[in-house]
Amino acid sequence: MIIGMVGGGQLGQMLAHAGVALGHSFRFLVPEGECCVESLGQVFRGDLSDTKLLHEFAHGVDVFTFEWENVPQATLESLANMAPMRPSPQCARVAKDRIQEKKFFQSAGLNVQKFAPVLCEADLASALEHVGVPAMLKTLGQGYDGKGQRCINDAARAADAFNQLGKVPCILEAFVEFDFEISLIAVRGYQPNAPSQAMTYFYPPCQNQHINGILHKTSVPAQGVSSALLQHTRVAMEKMMETLDYEGVLCVEFFALHTPLGPQLIANEMAPRVHNSGHWSIEGAVTSQFTNHVLAITRQPLGSTATHGNAVMINLVGTIPAHLQAQHSMHSHARAGMLVEDAPAAGAALDQTAGQLDDVTVHIYGKLPRAGRKLGHITAVGENAKHRAERFWNG
Repeated sequence: MIIGMVGGGQLGQMLAHAGVALGHSFRFLVPEGECCVESLGQVFRGDLSDTKLLHEFAHGVDVFTFEWENVPQATLESLANMAPMRPSPQCARVAKDRIQEKKFFQSAGLNVQKFAPVLCEADLASALEHVGVPAMLKTLGQGYDGKGQRCINDAARAADAFNQLGKVPCILEAFVEFDFEISLIAVRGYQPNAPSQAMTYFYPPCQNQHINGILHKTSVPAQGVSSALLQHTRVAMEKMMETLDYEGVLCVEFFALHTPLGPQLIANEMAPRVHNSGHWSIEGAVTSQFTNHVLAITRQPLGSTATHGNAVMINLVGTIPAHLQAQHSMHSHARAGMLVEDAPAAGAALDQTAGQLDDVTVHIYGKLPRAGRKLGHITAVGENAKHRAERFWNG
């Protein structure tokens, strides 16, 4: 199949590596500027609302997907009229609006913190009265990696925070004193031999640590969440995916906390795509999230989400430590052509950006360094995965 990818960042890069290994080809729609998928297919650059560009990009495409949901909704909907888009534009619409997202979580049976809309400055007083302080003021959309949000500890400073966010429509959320954060990643797809029956598989829960709002480390499986609570949450996510008739990988991030009523998971946000907290699955799972997403959107049988053991992934943000860059360069040529994923039901993914270093795999995306930018990641799998990953990261 020819797969049309909206976006050309590292998620698109890893999806294309997985898809090419399965026999598919790719073309990419990206805004002007740098991207890291030039070697993986034809790249269409320009204004994402340009009708002529969209038609050129769509020509010959069998199915669309996106690795970046914060694009004009009209762009996704226009493309979906030219070929199937999986997941659908409606899935992106829900994730783009934090208020709609919170209500969607509630309708599925997930817990959320108190929240209130702040569509203009005049809404602040009533929102603060309902939510209280401390609270987080967040833009309704375009927020990721800690962007588009301000913490409010003093109600008198709320107007300043609203002004700093550009006076755009926002949501005010109660601040959650959580114990740790987890994400649940699921894949849902229709089977070719049963086109009316969708299957949903879950990866183990991922425990996430953030620094300055950016994911730093993911450990799998997460500890400290009861099986009963996980099962309830998975049922709710299955309901969400059924409601949206979802096809592909979905991630929901949660705050985990202990309350007088027992442990709880508070749904924070959803990502209708492959997710940073699932990068460990390239080496750590029988079938990576990237391969399973491609399988789902092309309506092929999904691969197993079982793991090869404990896994730890650490992001490389802003700069790549010199010792990792040097060792990656040394091993990358030997690595090219080796299989980095063993998925009998799904095919094997080849990632030529990866280098194997003493049982720790280094992935470098080929992006220009910049503060706060994700440039790569490392993954360790098996016994002492946390120690080995941290040792390599620290040099």
